[in-house]
Amino acid sequence: MRILVNGVRLYFDVEGCGLAAREKDMVARPTLVLLHGGPGADHSTFKPEFAAMAGDAQVVYVDMRGSGRSDHGDPEMWTWDQWADDVMGLCHELEITAPVLVGTSGGGRVAVSCARRHPELPAGVVLDSTLFGPESLTDSLAVFERRGGPVARAAAARFLGGDASPEAAQEFRKHAIPLYASANDGDLPARAARARSNREVLKRFRRGECGPLEVTAAELGAVRCPVLVLAGEDDPASPAASARRVTAGSGHPDLSLRVFPEVGHGVFRQATEQAFAMLRSFLSQDRSEFA
Repeated sequence: MRILVNGVRLYFDVEGCGLAAREKDMVARPTLVLLHGGPGADHSTFKPEFAAMAGDAQVVYVDMRGSGRSDHGDPEMWTWDQWADDVMGLCHELEITAPVLVGTSGGGRVAVSCARRHPELPAGVVLDSTLFGPESLTDSLAVFERRGGPVARAAAARFLGGDASPEAAQEFRKHAIPLYASANDGDLPARAARARSNREVLKRFRRGECGPLEVTAAELGAVRCPVLVLAGEDDPASPAASARRVTAGSGHPDLSLRVFPEVGHGVFRQATEQAFAMLRSFLSQDRSEFA
């Protein structure tokens, strides 16, 4: 399904009902709005795992502008703030109130931006494998070296340091990208094959044209709703050390951090049952918000 939001048609999909029958009443259930990463990937990164949450909530998948099955629009509008405003617009058009925004990787940046720009919208924010700054590169290189040795560290330092050459990209794909996964994440090639990715979005991100990816302690502390942060101890892209430091320094009064051992980039994908148990607990604690 597509809907016009801020001048572009956004693709969205839904699993689970918003109103559940309970004896003589129809009871409202929470809505999860899932925000993919990439940048330039699509909502398929959440499937099939999040189908399991359809018994607990209405699950809304969305492709950001420029990505997946949504309109590309003007590339100048491929920014974190515009994507955040599009989430607000989508919820307005679909009459979704008090959603829980679930962002994975770069989607976490969108979720935080949306919660700050539109504090009246979310009832909660869940951040999975989100990058926290400002010392994230140092933390990332340490994980790359711990998991892949000096060769992986060197490849990551070159590419993440801004080397845009084909050789740097090739070395990064060979030595660093495999370390994003864990032993519980063996289907990455299949996921990549079924995703509709727009590499032009990724190129603009690499040039810094989407805006800063890292979420700072001040930004996290400014979010007014409850926050749940999920991180993988073996994640070299969004290191747990950065998550610990920034969440501790945020001063947020209602924030929970859970770090999963032996998990890489993408907690919901690599530790699905444990992550969903935490998500269900998070929804249950905020159940009054949906009455």
